[in-house]
Amino acid sequence: MKIREYLKEHNLVTDGAMGTYFDTIETDNYLCSEEANLADPSLILRIHREYMESGAQLLRSNTFLANRNTYRKLKEKNKELYENISYPEFVASGYFLAGKAAKEGTTATKPIFAAADIGPIFEDSESEERDILSQYYEICDIFLDAGAELFVIETFPDCQYVLKMAEYIKKKKTDAFIIGQFILTPSGYSRTGFHYKTILNEAAGSGYLDGIGLNCGIGAAHMKKFLTAWIEEYELPDTVYLTALPNCGYPQIVRGRAVYSDSVSYFGEKSREISELGVRILGGCCGTTPEYISLVCQSVSLRKMPVKIVAGKSSGSRSEKRRDSSHKEKNIFREKIEAGKTVYAVELDPPFDADDAKLLEGAQKLASSRADIITIADSPLARSRADSIMMAVKVKEKTGMDVMPHLSCRDKNRIGMRSSLLGGYVNAIRNFLLVTGDPVAKEEQEYTKSVFDFNSIRLMKFLQSMNQEVFHKDPVFFGGALNQNVTNIDTVVRRMEKKMEAGCSYFLTQPVYSREGIEKIANLKERTGAKILIGIMPLVSRRNALFIKNEMPGICVPEEMIQKYREGDSREAYEETAIRISEELIREGKEAGAGFYFMTPFNRVNLIKSILDEIE
Repeated sequence: MKIREYLKEHNLVTDGAMGTYFDTIETDNYLCSEEANLADPSLILRIHREYMESGAQLLRSNTFLANRNTYRKLKEKNKELYENISYPEFVASGYFLAGKAAKEGTTATKPIFAAADIGPIFEDSESEERDILSQYYEICDIFLDAGAELFVIETFPDCQYVLKMAEYIKKKKTDAFIIGQFILTPSGYSRTGFHYKTILNEAAGSGYLDGIGLNCGIGAAHMKKFLTAWIEEYELPDTVYLTALPNCGYPQIVRGRAVYSDSVSYFGEKSREISELGVRILGGCCGTTPEYISLVCQSVSLRKMPVKIVAGKSSGSRSEKRRDSSHKEKNIFREKIEAGKTVYAVELDPPFDADDAKLLEGAQKLASSRADIITIADSPLARSRADSIMMAVKVKEKTGMDVMPHLSCRDKNRIGMRSSLLGGYVNAIRNFLLVTGDPVAKEEQEYTKSVFDFNSIRLMKFLQSMNQEVFHKDPVFFGGALNQNVTNIDTVVRRMEKKMEAGCSYFLTQPVYSREGIEKIANLKERTGAKILIGIMPLVSRRNALFIKNEMPGICVPEEMIQKYREGDSREAYEETAIRISEELIREGKEAGAGFYFMTPFNRVNLIKSILDEIE
């Protein structure tokens, strides 16, 4: 019997923990339970059988850590055993054991299903997404070659890899049954900063997963709380099943090991309550044992039950949050962009010291110009300046203008980033430019460390999640940086598309100094449909033009532009040249750009104001 057929009439109980239960049996000889798949397969079969005897009908293969990192460590530890064991054999061995146990336990009235289990691969700041993803695809291929039809992709903090794996598997085996499960902290957020509703909404609406839910990280009470809240707002498609595999509780560390308290009866009662929400696939994660699973089977009806009706649930798929139209901040910049009107943004640099007089003076001048928004840089080139968000708050307070602080990923971890976004929001900041940021200079790295918990795309996803769950009454409007001068234009397009998928609503480009530069932006607009603000950074002298051309990577200043700045001209003549060049670029860029983004050279706000005044 196939799992879809079984689920039409039955709930399904999974096994409990493999790793933590294995550790209570065998504490000294193994690096991890996956090592025993080959070194002592009888022990793994014994655990599978104990779970089946307790009532479990879905066995997850002992392959949570079956990846190249583990394989390399095991080869170093046990060269003799692994000398003739290939990587595919190592990964597949755990699935074959689960399949063997399932076949032994299946009867005419009670099928046992074996699932290929995939857990997260370790990543650090040097990891590349494409490299990690290729490893996941390799694991998927090994399981597919081994005959797997049921997959459990578990304990992931967000959908980034889960949905890509599910899509990959479905393309190769369209009838595969795939469960995606996510790990949370008791706060309701994952370690990558995403809210549980955001994660579950994306997973449920993807079309690639047959089962979605939560596992690990939290106990049964928190899991019930989060699933209840989500179910109140979301009606699951008929073809997707909800799953819940909580930890038995929260661990204490005793002699270097995680020890879980005995809470079997409590776990069984909470499992019954979770089941009544309409959760169809239940089991246990860390700390649970066959005893826990036995009580789940006793507490939960194994026949499909009517789902309790929860007030407030919407019909259809994703529910739209009710947005309170009151107390919204006026955001002229957003209104104009969304209406297709040309917008003008001007960047001002915060001070290096405590004197903000020039910044505020410049902002006051721009308030009487046609500028729509003032952007505030976030310590560009990794040189410390006054905080961009705090300066933006002050500029908005003094001028009443819309403001857009830049937010770099370099200096703050997830906790600090969330705090900054919350702080900006409560001070009426509704626009941000999210950038990865320049790294700390090599000569300073001994004393000053870059953080980079995010890159710009992951920060956008993080803020997208906050928009859905924290700022839903008045979401933040955010954009990203665009370097149109990258040689491989396809790479630029792919990155723009990823940013747009993450909620990016507009792009600010590097400075443009030629018709060719405008044409590149027009091409990017045509290929992506993006709203692009074309960068204008006036060159204020011949010396300045030569410096930008020769010492600013990523900015292209053609030779004919240099020739327009004659040697020995006065400051006034140079500024007049800058105004005329800017006017020409604006005329040529009107069709390609959603607006223009002015970078103020040497705090010459009067020059930018003159350019704005000349615009027809």
